[in-house]
Amino acid sequence: MPKGEYDDIINIAYPFKTTNRPPMSIENRAKIFAPFAALRGHSDAIHQTAQNNLTICQEELLEDFREELNGILEELTNALNNHQHPLIKVNYFEQDKYLAKGIGTYKTLEGTLTKLDLNAKFLQIVTTKIPLQNIRQIKLSP
Repeated sequence: MPKGEYDDIINIAYPFKTTNRPPMSIENRAKIFAPFAALRGHSDAIHQTAQNNLTICQEELLEDFREELNGILEELTNALNNHQHPLIKVNYFEQDKYLAKGIGTYKTLEGTLTKLDLNAKFLQIVTTKIPLQNIRQIKLSP
């Protein structure tokens, strides 16, 4: 008398052979069901990027820092008027494309100042244009 619902058919031989291949080993069969990562290392790259580019709100500059920044911008304007292109290091805010206004990351860029336009309110280091309102600090390199 059967104990389970399928005990009467569980030991019946398979009625026909579909291929001439030998049965797959248990180890190879287990590989079929192993976890699959279509983009190997993708989750690690996302985690690392999130740590490196922590999004924060843009800070408002204090009056002292604004005055210091204006003094440096005046020096840079004089240097460009004298056909000099000083090497500078700029710490600036970069707006995130997908988040709300004022949320992004602070970046540092070092390079040769190629253009400073006080009317259009930007400075350019080689090919990167940085709006003046996003600059937190400028250092002149020796």
